[in-house]
Amino acid sequence: MKHTLVNKYQTLDDKNYYRISMFNKNGVQVDVLNYGATLEHFFVPDRTSEKDNIILSLERPEYYDKERNYLGGTVGRVIGRIAHGHWQDEDNTIQFELNDGPNHAHGGSKGFDTQVFGFTIKENENCSILKLHLLDPNNYNNYPGNLSIYVTYTLTNENTLIYEIEAISDKKTLCNPANHSYFNLNSGKDILDQYLTLDADYYLPLDKNSIPTGEQKSVTNTPFDFRKPKLLGKAITSLDSQIREQLGLNHPFLLNRNNNIAAVLESLDHQRRLSVETTAPSIVVYTGNHFNNSGFAQNIGQYGGVALETQFPPSNDESSSSIVLLPYQKFYSRTSWCIEF
Repeated sequence: MKHTLVNKYQTLDDKNYYRISMFNKNGVQVDVLNYGATLEHFFVPDRTSEKDNIILSLERPEYYDKERNYLGGTVGRVIGRIAHGHWQDEDNTIQFELNDGPNHAHGGSKGFDTQVFGFTIKENENCSILKLHLLDPNNYNNYPGNLSIYVTYTLTNENTLIYEIEAISDKKTLCNPANHSYFNLNSGKDILDQYLTLDADYYLPLDKNSIPTGEQKSVTNTPFDFRKPKLLGKAITSLDSQIREQLGLNHPFLLNRNNNIAAVLESLDHQRRLSVETTAPSIVVYTGNHFNNSGFAQNIGQYGGVALETQFPPSNDESSSSIVLLPYQKFYSRTSWCIEF
């Protein structure tokens, strides 16, 4: 049985755009676009064997390069924000594009999620493996170094989708890429009545420009305490000034690493449960606060999904030492999403 299908959907600027579909024996299907190494759909069966998409998606694959919404994209070289777009260390003073007010965000206006990746496919009786590759050239978006990046999606018969990123550069650079999928276990509804659990005792408060202030705050007795399952709506509708300023959650949580599971998202009826494991030290939880049923995302409203971005936490430190990648040093990150239904 063939577990993978490839369909070409357009050609632009002499580049071929493909949708790669992977299937497992339990009816789970994932669609990945080689544009942006983007997770386009994550279909799971319901009790009637109908399939629901548990991530936010645009209505057509052609829309992804028309308007940048980051849905399911591989975002980098640096996901999140760099304060004032400035990187200072002993060797370099680099000014990045300011594409988010006073900040540099999501790798610049032409980040990984806007690039066309090459790809190869392997499959066996237990899983399908899609490996995508991009060479991000020296000084592209002003990042030093020729960076070779591999993104691998593996769909298993245990209903787990594994997402891996490997990268290597020939010069010292910044590297903190991650996937930017928005999850929603109740298709067609918002995420206010879904339960979130996080293995995190601390979160990072944000300043008015959505940059961490430099503090680490305990989640105890705050709306940020997800150590036990809590409805997202309970946090989003709180009077906490941090949440009101962001119109919802947009905050890094520092993972305890007490167990393998970093986060769990669960439907109100407890029929669907998404468990997240990761090698990353933090998860940025963003509740889709800005969506407003506009543009090419007319099908997506505010709180339509929750992004669980596994990454190194953003910093207000201009040296950004935690995300510095030295020449020929290997960057590696692994995140898995296991769905129970």
